[in-house]
Amino acid sequence: MNFGIDSITLWSKEEKTHSLEFKRNKVNIITGESQTGKSTLLKILDYCFLASDHDIPHDVINDNVSWYGIKFYITDKEYFLARRSPNGNIVSTEYFFSSIGEIPSTPVATIDQEDLRRILETEFSIDDRIKMPFGGRVIKSGSKVSFRYFFLFNTISDDIILNSKAFFDKQEIDRYREALPRIFDLALGIDDLENIIARERKEQLQREIAKHERKKTTILDNQGSFASEIREIASKAAEFGLIPEVDKDVTAVSLRDSLANTNITPNYDASTKRRADVTSELFSINRQIRKYSQFTEEYKNYKSTIKNSQDSLKPLRILMDRSGEVIKSSIFDELISSLQVDLRTIDEAIKARRPVESQVTAAVKKLQDRKQSLQEELQVLPEVPRSFKELQDMWVFLGEARGKLSIYARIDDKQTNKHVPFDTSNLASELDSIQVKDVESERAATINLIDEVAAALMLETGTALENYATWYASFNYKEKKIQLRKPKSTLIENVGSSSNHMFLHLIHFLALHEVALNKNSKFIPSFLIIDQPSRPYWGDDEESDPENLLHSDRIKIRTAFEMLDNFIARVNKEYQKEFQIIVFEHVPTSMFGDMNNTHLLPVFRGGTALIPPSWKNNQSGK
Repeated sequence: MNFGIDSITLWSKEEKTHSLEFKRNKVNIITGESQTGKSTLLKILDYCFLASDHDIPHDVINDNVSWYGIKFYITDKEYFLARRSPNGNIVSTEYFFSSIGEIPSTPVATIDQEDLRRILETEFSIDDRIKMPFGGRVIKSGSKVSFRYFFLFNTISDDIILNSKAFFDKQEIDRYREALPRIFDLALGIDDLENIIARERKEQLQREIAKHERKKTTILDNQGSFASEIREIASKAAEFGLIPEVDKDVTAVSLRDSLANTNITPNYDASTKRRADVTSELFSINRQIRKYSQFTEEYKNYKSTIKNSQDSLKPLRILMDRSGEVIKSSIFDELISSLQVDLRTIDEAIKARRPVESQVTAAVKKLQDRKQSLQEELQVLPEVPRSFKELQDMWVFLGEARGKLSIYARIDDKQTNKHVPFDTSNLASELDSIQVKDVESERAATINLIDEVAAALMLETGTALENYATWYASFNYKEKKIQLRKPKSTLIENVGSSSNHMFLHLIHFLALHEVALNKNSKFIPSFLIIDQPSRPYWGDDEESDPENLLHSDRIKIRTAFEMLDNFIARVNKEYQKEFQIIVFEHVPTSMFGDMNNTHLLPVFRGGTALIPPSWKNNQSGK
């Protein structure tokens, strides 16, 4: 994603302006004294791009600035964005925005924050389809991805440059710490929007099919439970002579309608005979099932015995296999042939499954199905005629029966209308047609590419990494950082020197950006801001003299900046693309001589700073 900054402009309380101009496709260096506002530029960038809080210093900076503005470009478009300075700790919701990069003489609010967010999201190729793939403590699964998360790849702040653990900014903030692993694959092209949508649709279809199947099972279970109780009501009603004998598949509606007529006397002779017939058939079926079960058990014991016999004949197998080594008698061949026949017979006998076993299983299944059907029929057949002691008991029974049947009828009707049909074949067909890319293989390939690029960057450091100069750079995907691995070993070193940490951070970010460019990432902006990479050698001591740095330290600092300068050249040559780097420093400008892709901004020394002295004087005079 070709993205860069052309200028940063500040407006004073008296509407005066101060601007810093940056060059595209260069290493832009602002060097100078401490406490001149260099690091604040990074905070201003974050604030202007819709930050919900800020850490811009009030003293000197916010106290003297009314608006902060940034002119930036995305591909071939130029934009200008300004935001009113915060009021204490409260961020402003007033924004000026120009879609043609026009810088106003005095900014005024021209755009709503959400409208601005939508414009920026569009430029970052973010739409409603780009969702968080999984949730966390703060971030919810399926929530929209913020374009601000991708700026994690663009800054190495003063808090990070020497950090041995964290390699990305804002990891102390829950939502950014949770966002990084969730956007990493998308940012580096390991995953893509189409694949995410396909995977989400596939998961949605799987959930829908499972939901339908659960509903189907629940309804069938409920229907089975209702059917059993309906049959019990029918049997009791028949016993009391309220209805004739009914079919086992009687429904709640038909039984309720039958009970509306209480003058029918059942044919007890017929129902009693049928009950006797059903009971007799059930007895016969149970006897057949027992016989089949006995046969199955005996057949299993038979196969076990044969198996034991087979084990006992193993020495004979060895003898036959080594028959060539045995001194043979006249009957040896005849004996061996006989044994081979016997062994083949045993092998055949203990095969996994014989046809007879399948036939027995099928017969038992058929008997069990018939047994269940007879048991259900038996439920609706009255055992003996019965009568109510009082007429009131009959009306109580009828009221309870009709009430239950009405409820069952409504439930059955509601479930039928709501959930039938249960056919999920269309969903299954769509599920089978969706192709999802294997992210694991693409992730492994990308990690290898990061390692390859990092290895080339390691060579550029020369002896700057001292004892680790010959070690290998290895990207830790889980922790999202570059580590050093000992040659011909799996040992990952715990690097101790702060200067080594600085180089690891540079290698880490340059490698990620080169891979992003290689894979044409639509989400990672092609710029990098670094706050004082010379910190391990120069520190924050304002009284230190950079000219008195050790010769070896000057070489290491020079090496770091040559890496940045070479990176611009490599991106231009190998990828035919542009890249912008902005560096805040303390070292003298002589450190950057003869670098082809470096642009020096005015030095922040001798009163030159982010906030002109005249602004502070005017403010203090009020």
